[in-house]
Amino acid sequence: STFSPHEEAELLDVKVKCLNNLAASQLKLDHFKAALKSCNLVLEHQPGNIKALFRKGKVLAQQGEYREAIPILKAALKLEPSNKTIHAELSKLVKKHADQRNVETEMYRKMLGNPSTASTAGQAGWHSIPWKWLFGATAIALGGVALSVVIAARN
Repeated sequence: STFSPHEEAELLDVKVKCLNNLAASQLKLDHFKAALKSCNLVLEHQPGNIKALFRKGKVLAQQGEYREAIPILKAALKLEPSNKTIHAELSKLVKKHADQRNVETEMYRKMLGNPSTASTAGQAGWHSIPWKWLFGATAIALGGVALSVVIAARN
């Protein structure tokens, strides 16, 4: 049997609601991959679905994918500017992203032998030992990759 256009629209609406509820449950259970899939299915049918956008943003944030999550939450906020929950999640996420970038920057400084910008006195400059460690580690990594390519080519 075939459905009328009205019945098809109703069925799609029910499907979207079910997928949205499924995504919410999956998110609560920390099943992020499944929740992301459910959100994407909703967004295929309704690209402007605020709940799916919000949940997708939350899933990506939970996975540490701040660069991807922020524009998605911004899109949800643009569709519903008065939504305080989206505002709160977005501001929390922007702060986490900034904190993550600060941690990464500090980590790179330490890797390059420059632990802080405030106290550079007494440093040996770019000739210091950490550079040697960095180049040594890079050489070892490249050697490992080359070895795995050779082994894979033989098999």
